[in-house]
Amino acid sequence: MSDPDAPPLPPGRGEVAAWWHALAAGEVTREAVHAWAVPWVEGDGAFADFEDPLVVSALQHLHGFDLCEDPGRPGVVWHGRAGEGRWCHSLDGIIGGLARWLESCALYDADPRGWIQAVREQARAFNQAEEVPRGPY
Repeated sequence: MSDPDAPPLPPGRGEVAAWWHALAAGEVTREAVHAWAVPWVEGDGAFADFEDPLVVSALQHLHGFDLCEDPGRPGVVWHGRAGEGRWCHSLDGIIGGLARWLESCALYDADPRGWIQAVREQARAFNQAEEVPRGPY
């Protein structure tokens, strides 16, 4: 018998893709997708049992597609509901993100080591571009 208090088993790419497709098609709400992703993103030991970095990435996206901006307070965002603010992610952005994620899955499957190396190089380049020169304070 399984432990009813045990965290749910991590989803695979197929389940993640199905939720993302359903959101893009308007078959489920942003709030529903967020709630579905919560156990793996916010739960105890979040992402501890994940072997596929593309599933981790997708869950982080799905978890955040319900983020709203407060039009009266720039820079303030929260997990919201329709009508409480302006969505941070447009529907076009969600659809484009799905296409990019599927492309990343194909690249990863073709060459996992090469994909990981490319992602690390992109992160390094981004971090170097963001570095602020230190002055004589």
